[in-house]
Amino acid sequence: MNVGEALKRVTDVVRRKHLARATEECYRGWLKRYCEFVVQLPAHLPSEQKLERFLTALALEDVAASTQNQAFNAIIFFYREALGVELKNIQSLRARRPEIAEAETNAFLDKMYRA
Repeated sequence: MNVGEALKRVTDVVRRKHLARATEECYRGWLKRYCEFVVQLPAHLPSEQKLERFLTALALEDVAASTQNQAFNAIIFFYREALGVELKNIQSLRARRPEIAEAETNAFLDKMYRA
């Protein structure tokens, strides 16, 4: 399947499900980026490994955790809803949300309430 066909399939499904136009644009953008990434990989790799490598590449680019999750959900939607394929056991390096220590949070709140 070429990129154009993949984009048409995801567009058709999004519209059939009456999802938001912004969702369609987001999913199409991630699918296009994923397809461009996948052509660089060996064709014999299973879809799960292709997705794992894509997500790991995103994490190594220092994208935010929410951005990586958005990409993950868009590609999973494509496989599940447009292709009817259920991907299982995706193991990839995932971006993490920054953690703020409880002491830092309390100090911040103390300053806010004193002001």
